[in-house]
Amino acid sequence: MKLHIYDTYEEMSRAAANIVSAQLLLKPDSHVGLTAGKTPVGMFANLVRLYQNKTISFADAWFYNLEEKIGAAKDDPSTCRSYFHKHFMDETDASPERLLLPDSQSQDIAAECEKYDLLLNNLPGGRLDMQILGIGEDAHIGMNRPNEALNPATHKELRPSGEYIAMGVSHILLAKRILLIANGESKAQAVADMFAQGISSAVPATLLKLHPNVIVLLDKPAASKLTLT
Repeated sequence: MKLHIYDTYEEMSRAAANIVSAQLLLKPDSHVGLTAGKTPVGMFANLVRLYQNKTISFADAWFYNLEEKIGAAKDDPSTCRSYFHKHFMDETDASPERLLLPDSQSQDIAAECEKYDLLLNNLPGGRLDMQILGIGEDAHIGMNRPNEALNPATHKELRPSGEYIAMGVSHILLAKRILLIANGESKAQAVADMFAQGISSAVPATLLKLHPNVIVLLDKPAASKLTLT
């Protein structure tokens, strides 16, 4: 894993946006896996800025996500679809038709999970060009939380905020490139465990050590518990 540490969240977010934009400049029709939450907000703001400055276009790219909330209307603010429209798509030329997420209102969740896996399996080369990740305080990636075994396929996950359709670890690890971003002291222990611990489903982020092309961007608080040699 290639590690970069920045003094501030804004510097980290700007670097993340630059990596994503470089991917799209090299391959405008890239298939990119996104992540929602607080951490990538700054990255999306910088991507919007790059678009407004006419540095980058998102019109030909395809976007996916690690999860979607079950049972919520597509325009519900709690859905990932609404999140991406608010922070990214409504402010750029990214096509809503090219944001491909699990159907939050599907009546057959098992079938919807299989459908999302089939969609990902049928990508060019059978994998995403890039997957953007955050990391949870328990070192989860996507919604793949510490467990005796991690589900490789798309599956249903239960969280305090509701039920979700979640991408499995297989498609995360199949991506050609992975970009992991983390900020804040609350992520410091998870980041330290990711680097220090052996590969284990008890620390899901350690599975990224199996991947040949992972870039990790941290601000100083998130890197505060790392032991670097």
